[in-house]
Amino acid sequence: MPKKLKPIIVTVTDNALKNIDQLASKLKSQGMKVDRVMPMTGVISGSFDVSKMSALKDLEGVMSVEEEVSAELPPPDSPVQ
Repeated sequence: MPKKLKPIIVTVTDNALKNIDQLASKLKSQGMKVDRVMPMTGVISGSFDVSKMSALKDLEGVMSVEEEVSAELPPPDSPVQ
Protein backbone atom coordinates (compact mmCIF):
# COMPACT_ATOMS: atom_id res chain seq x y z
CA MET A 1 0.00 0.00 0.00
CA PRO A 2 1.48 3.41 -0.95
CA LYS A 3 2.29 5.90 1.79
CA LYS A 4 -0.30 8.61 2.45
CA LEU A 5 1.58 11.90 2.24
CA LYS A 6 0.00 14.89 3.94
CA PRO A 7 1.02 18.55 3.87
CA ILE A 8 3.31 19.50 6.75
CA ILE A 9 5.11 22.59 8.05
CA VAL A 10 8.58 22.33 9.59
CA THR A 11 9.73 25.24 11.77
CA VAL A 12 13.49 25.69 12.00
CA THR A 13 15.42 26.73 15.12
CA ASP A 14 17.13 30.13 15.11
CA ASN A 15 20.55 28.46 15.11
CA ALA A 16 19.69 26.44 11.99
CA LEU A 17 18.42 29.38 9.92
CA LYS A 18 21.79 29.99 8.27
CA ASN A 19 21.86 26.32 7.17
CA ILE A 20 18.18 25.97 6.22
CA ASP A 21 19.01 24.55 2.78
CA GLN A 22 21.12 21.77 4.32
CA LEU A 23 18.28 21.02 6.74
CA ALA A 24 15.87 20.83 3.79
CA SER A 25 18.22 18.27 2.21
CA LYS A 26 18.19 16.22 5.44
CA LEU A 27 14.39 16.32 5.46
CA LYS A 28 14.37 15.09 1.84
CA SER A 29 16.70 12.23 2.77
CA GLN A 30 14.15 11.21 5.43
CA GLY A 31 11.44 11.02 2.75
CA MET A 32 9.89 14.49 2.92
CA LYS A 33 8.79 16.01 -0.36
CA VAL A 34 9.98 19.60 0.10
CA ASP A 35 7.89 22.19 -1.74
CA ARG A 36 9.15 25.48 -0.32
CA VAL A 37 12.08 26.66 1.79
CA MET A 38 11.43 30.06 3.37
CA PRO A 39 14.62 31.33 5.06
CA MET A 40 13.12 34.66 6.13
CA THR A 41 10.46 32.94 8.24
CA GLY A 42 12.38 29.79 9.14
CA VAL A 43 9.78 27.50 7.61
CA ILE A 44 10.04 24.51 5.27
CA SER A 45 6.80 23.23 3.77
CA GLY A 46 6.08 20.04 1.92
CA SER A 47 4.45 16.66 2.41
CA PHE A 48 5.35 13.58 4.42
CA ASP A 49 3.99 10.32 5.81
CA VAL A 50 2.50 11.73 9.04
CA SER A 51 2.77 8.36 10.79
CA LYS A 52 6.55 8.91 10.77
CA MET A 53 6.66 12.60 11.77
CA SER A 54 8.61 11.86 14.96
CA ALA A 55 11.64 10.98 12.79
CA LEU A 56 11.69 14.57 11.49
CA LYS A 57 11.19 16.09 14.94
CA ASP A 58 14.40 14.44 16.11
CA LEU A 59 16.59 16.09 13.45
CA GLU A 60 18.96 18.75 14.72
CA GLY A 61 17.70 22.20 13.74
CA VAL A 62 14.01 21.26 13.72
CA MET A 63 11.93 23.18 16.25
CA SER A 64 8.55 21.69 15.33
CA VAL A 65 6.73 19.60 12.74
CA GLU A 66 3.01 20.08 12.28
CA GLU A 67 0.37 18.89 9.88
CA GLU A 68 -0.69 21.80 7.68
CA VAL A 69 -4.24 22.99 8.24
CA SER A 70 -6.26 24.50 5.44
CA ALA A 71 -9.60 26.24 5.37
CA GLU A 72 -11.92 27.01 2.50
CA LEU A 73 -14.51 29.74 2.28
CA PRO A 74 -17.83 29.16 0.57
CA PRO A 75 -18.37 30.86 -2.81
CA PRO A 76 -19.74 34.42 -2.62
CA ASP A 77 -23.13 33.35 -3.92
CA SER A 78 -23.49 30.55 -1.36
CA PRO A 79 -26.42 30.83 1.06
CA VAL A 80 -24.04 30.13 3.97
CA GLN A 81 -21.50 32.88 4.70
